[in-house]
Amino acid sequence: MLVHRAAFAAAILIAMAPVSASAEITIEELRGGILAQGCCGQGTNKEDGVAINAEIVFAAPKFLSVLGSPRPVVGASVATNAGATSQFYSGLEWRFTLSPRFFVSAGAGGAIHDGEADDFDPVADAARVSSTLFLGCRALFRINGNAGYQINERLSAMFYWAHISNAGLCRENEGLDHTGMRLGYSF
Repeated sequence: MLVHRAAFAAAILIAMAPVSASAEITIEELRGGILAQGCCGQGTNKEDGVAINAEIVFAAPKFLSVLGSPRPVVGASVATNAGATSQFYSGLEWRFTLSPRFFVSAGAGGAIHDGEADDFDPVADAARVSSTLFLGCRALFRINGNAGYQINERLSAMFYWAHISNAGLCRENEGLDHTGMRLGYSF
């Protein structure tokens, strides 16, 4: 299990690292919004409230052209309810333009969270089973998607969904989903 965690952490760092010292890092877009905490999925009834989401989207580096030029993304979703899970994440995102105004995007990467990462103990955790989301690992896989509308040249509105889980690498794997609305500002 330690090997899986180390490999996962290394993959995140490689995805975020510039190719060389001369590689230019360009911010293309800033996004922010309000998300429903634990909106859907296995742990739906264990976390509620909202999360505040902020994200930075970078220009696709040339070396990622072999993957269809995905854009690197870093962000955070901060839970507003006490005891709910917050996360910091990074990954890659592919955007597809459907028309001059409508677009969709999909992304994948990793997240680090502050929720429950210990194994579930049926005896010791019996009182917490209905209110605690057991995520199993501190570092998790993350997938996400947007359906958006380009309001003008710089401003967009998006319906957003994201999911984090350990993909079965740790004993517990309830996962956490967010859904909500975000605004994006392009430079």
